[in-house]
Amino acid sequence: MDYHHYEQQQQLDTPLIFNITTVDYNRKDPVFWIETITTLTKYKHKTRRIPRYYSELERLHDLLLTTLDDAYIPVLPPCPRPRYDRQGRLLSRYWWYQQQDNELPTPDIKIQQWLDRIADHERVQQSEGLREFVESEVGFRPQRRKKVKRHKRRTSINHDDLEPEFWQLNDHINTFRTCLVQLETAWPSRGNTSVWSDLASAWVAYGGIERDPVLFILYKNIAKGCQQIHHLEVLQDMAATDTLGDEITYQISNAENAQNIMEQRLSVLSDYFISRKRTESSLRNVERLKSSSSIDRERASDAIAELEEARRIEQNALQKYERIDGNYDRDLEYRYKPQLASDMINAIREYAKSQLVLEKQKLATWENVYSCMK
Repeated sequence: MDYHHYEQQQQLDTPLIFNITTVDYNRKDPVFWIETITTLTKYKHKTRRIPRYYSELERLHDLLLTTLDDAYIPVLPPCPRPRYDRQGRLLSRYWWYQQQDNELPTPDIKIQQWLDRIADHERVQQSEGLREFVESEVGFRPQRRKKVKRHKRRTSINHDDLEPEFWQLNDHINTFRTCLVQLETAWPSRGNTSVWSDLASAWVAYGGIERDPVLFILYKNIAKGCQQIHHLEVLQDMAATDTLGDEITYQISNAENAQNIMEQRLSVLSDYFISRKRTESSLRNVERLKSSSSIDRERASDAIAELEEARRIEQNALQKYERIDGNYDRDLEYRYKPQLASDMINAIREYAKSQLVLEKQKLATWENVYSCMK
């Protein structure tokens, strides 16, 4: 099928799979029943079905974000808005298709997609917090763990310190977020459809004083048509929000997430530069002592020990920078960018489909009004 949930369908050899089977929306904090299948050795249960509140998904997202310092964690989508038909049956996420179709995705498709992406990440799979989320018997209330330190830069970074591709990506992310914010600001707000409702009321009032039976029926049909057009345009606004409007807002948050990642890459590079300067300072101190005419053995021993410690810290800082920068670079290239493109294409496609379906219904309404004039 063409829907996004199947875009990254897990293979049988995937070590961790999440599958939302049912959702209980009859509460303020909906419950998602999630089937988990895993071959990872650290998990006691290879297959189980767990209930998790949306608030527990929020805790999982926050925990992963604060305990993994080199993995791109997509923003958790907003809690789904369920819609029901007149018989009280849950509608598809693409509710503008009036027919009942089991092939259409359910409202939780974006949450399922987020779980798929989390489970597909090799470094997230090793997260102890994720294991606890799956295996906890009494809900998910993670223990406090040491948070990843996300320092601000303590020294400036020049453009020459990094490859041009870094700055190109940084500019691209910043520009894209700015464009999304402009789109969100320009997005039409609801409440612009009242003209058809007012026009329907006007036709009803006018028809009330009409004595010609043919014109009375004609005015009545026009009023009915205007009321139907008002209803359809309200649905068009809702569909626009549910497809492209919400996606723009969501991708703004993801772009801010990517901006934070770029800043974190600069921060760890800054830490490395500071450690390197400390090594250089310690080395100069040792050189001065060597060139001195009288060498204090205690001072020399302290200086050598300080140099060795500085070199150790510098090596650790370099390894940390290479790990974080390399992993983030791959995640942005092979996760963030493809996921962003896929999400936006899917949102635009469904936005266009929803408007086309509802525009056809508007056309049918006017054709019906016109047929009454014959």
